[in-house]
Amino acid sequence: MRIIRYALFAAPLLLLSIVALAQPKHAARETAGQTNQAEAKAEPSASSASAESDLGGPPPKTVAPSESKLSPLNPEANELSNGVPQAPPADYDKLLGDIATLRSRVSALTSTLFASKVRVAVETRAADARVVSLSVTLDDGVVFTAPEQFVSEDERTVYEHAVAPGHHVLGVDIERFDARNKEYRTWQSSRFSIVIPESKLVDAHLIIQDSSDMGKDFPDDQDGEYDLRVRLRARVER
Repeated sequence: MRIIRYALFAAPLLLLSIVALAQPKHAARETAGQTNQAEAKAEPSASSASAESDLGGPPPKTVAPSESKLSPLNPEANELSNGVPQAPPADYDKLLGDIATLRSRVSALTSTLFASKVRVAVETRAADARVVSLSVTLDDGVVFTAPEQFVSEDERTVYEHAVAPGHHVLGVDIERFDARNKEYRTWQSSRFSIVIPESKLVDAHLIIQDSSDMGKDFPDDQDGEYDLRVRLRARVER
């Protein structure tokens, strides 16, 4: 009986000892498994970081077209013509009238403020040269544009207006071709500085001369000459 009692008393103690010994091993196994999983997860990060360092950073995120900022110079959708002629605005004629009125007032105001004037006359001298285009500028502003086939064998006044006294720049831009051979053309740009005295009229006489023989001589004997001259004579009238 004692042996049986001792066995019944010792059996639970033995079972508790076995459980206690088994638990640390099971916990160690779980801890080791978690550590291996963490290392497995960390390895791709290290490899991806290495790849990024070799290939550079990831490409920038593209912005959707709707989110991109458009230039203020881009026309709005309703600004583009659909090919159908648009009717002028209701106040179009009024705007044209206002512009004409303002120009007249500016011209009158200029004449009132400045008693100095400039008169520009043009004379062309060329037997075989034909004018394609000709324009006269004053201080880089175009004051005269010649019509097609412009010819002025006599002195022709093309501009007269009040200006501020002092220094001004008178210019001529001209394109010509040889009537004997249109393949031979010339382009010429000339600028002249003039001084307009206080309360005086300055007459500026431009003489445009072309004595070139390139169109005639060069096709025959491969020897020709361009002879272009633009002269300005300025004198005070009063």
